[in-house]
Amino acid sequence: MKKNNIKPNTHPLRVGIIGLGMIGTKRFNAIQQMKSIISHGIFDVDKAKSTAIANIPKIPVIQYPSYQALLADPTIEAVVIATPPHITSKIVRDAFKAGKHVLAEKPLGNTAADAAQISRAAQRSGKVLKAGFNHRHHPAIMKAHELFKEGAIGNIMYIRAVYGHGGRKGYGSEWRMQKKFSRGGELYDQGVHVIDLANWFIGEFDRVFATTRNLFWKKSDLEDNAFCQMLNKKGQVASFHASVTQWKNKFSFEIFGTKGYLFIDGLGRSYGTEKLTVGIEEELGKPYNETIYEFPGEDISWREELTEFERAIATKRRPMADGTDNVVVMKLLEGLYRSAKTNKILNIKT
Repeated sequence: MKKNNIKPNTHPLRVGIIGLGMIGTKRFNAIQQMKSIISHGIFDVDKAKSTAIANIPKIPVIQYPSYQALLADPTIEAVVIATPPHITSKIVRDAFKAGKHVLAEKPLGNTAADAAQISRAAQRSGKVLKAGFNHRHHPAIMKAHELFKEGAIGNIMYIRAVYGHGGRKGYGSEWRMQKKFSRGGELYDQGVHVIDLANWFIGEFDRVFATTRNLFWKKSDLEDNAFCQMLNKKGQVASFHASVTQWKNKFSFEIFGTKGYLFIDGLGRSYGTEKLTVGIEEELGKPYNETIYEFPGEDISWREELTEFERAIATKRRPMADGTDNVVVMKLLEGLYRSAKTNKILNIKT
């Protein structure tokens, strides 16, 4: 992958973290591996979570009594917001009012209109807004996008993807499967990553169709499976299945071009070793020459995403997966949910 020679800030970026659940903790741990960013302050509504982190030896961090108190600290330059969707929008707006740069969990906004308002608020503030689509920063996906941009597989014809896990005991009762907290089910939680990646590779989708079902997690009022298609005027199609009944965790993102293919499998850990298979055509009808790249080890996407956030701030540029990208994803997401409700192919404008 190409190296970026952007110089870092003269001092580490001082970041506050709001929300210390599973994702917030992953982001906190990623910061500890970096020199360009330091975790200056933390807050979680569950005081025990922030206390546990504040008490870690040799990691000096301020524990704030509220997120408002954290935002009021002038020494904090940026915030990472990893809260449930139903409260994220307000915190993001408050962060811009306080003059902070923001990296917030995906998808950002309660609705597409809300997402657009947040994007405009970021532009008015002059601060960087990055939506937390960390999957763009997985090395196999980054390498695939690089090869695609170089024309290695020609023009993309279609994308086919599967993203799923099997939940855990009591999963149907967790906050992320309750509409008042999460706004959506598996399509909203994991499917949105596929929507973002498909938009990154293809984009310009103007028609959508979806079927959503609650097949197993009956305590939830949300879907545990979503079967979706997105189409554009160029004839390109992205088809994907997002599931919480994929009993063996799976991530598969396959890109078929006119000259070959890019197959991405795994995300590390329980999803299996991250791997990119590149197939290039030499002669139609004969076996493709394949090159396989493997990326074993830890999941570096969280650290790479934070690096992109810091570099965008340092160079005063638009980050990868910014507010505008998030608005497009939210419009597609809303369209897919409307399609599932009406059982119709819907035209949308992104």
